[in-house]
Amino acid sequence: MTERLTKSERTRQRILDAAARVFREQGYANARLSDIAELADMQTGSLYYHFDGREDLVAEILRLGVKTAWSHVRAAVDALPVSATPLDRLAAAVRAHTLSVLEASDYASAQARIVGQVPPDVLKGHEADQRQYGAYWNDLIMGAADAGQLRPGTDLFVSRMLLFGALNWTAEWYEPKRGKSAAVVADQAVAMVLHGLAR
Repeated sequence: MTERLTKSERTRQRILDAAARVFREQGYANARLSDIAELADMQTGSLYYHFDGREDLVAEILRLGVKTAWSHVRAAVDALPVSATPLDRLAAAVRAHTLSVLEASDYASAQARIVGQVPPDVLKGHEADQRQYGAYWNDLIMGAADAGQLRPGTDLFVSRMLLFGALNWTAEWYEPKRGKSAAVVADQAVAMVLHGLAR
């Protein structure tokens, strides 16, 4: 049985959905609370009933963005057969993260786009979520390395940072109108990772 939300909770969710869309489309600097309020069909001042201010709202978008991306990635990896190799698991994670950023979630896309633009104190509050998600990816990359499926001498930290940088940057340049589907971008990301890292 689905838990019913109160009117206040429904309004808060509407604000968050609107904020995720606005931050996804406009980035951090250009997004205004008035744009979010308009999309949420409410007065700008009413946002302060649910959030202390813009940075409080941004912090929640970042948290939900990582949570959403991680949920998509974990579901894709967990759906693989038992016979899947560590490299198969890494490929599934790369594909799922890319798709979550490009088409599955405004939250994941907004997080990927604005995480490098937010003020230092907001970013500091987001570090724990980033570390946890990063640790999950470390395990995937380390699993492939331990299985001998990565090139000898691969720097796992640098590889992870380059990987995340490339995957998250897709939120900046991807335009479905250019004729490339999100699936094509995700498949290309997997191909580049596997051919760039695989022995």
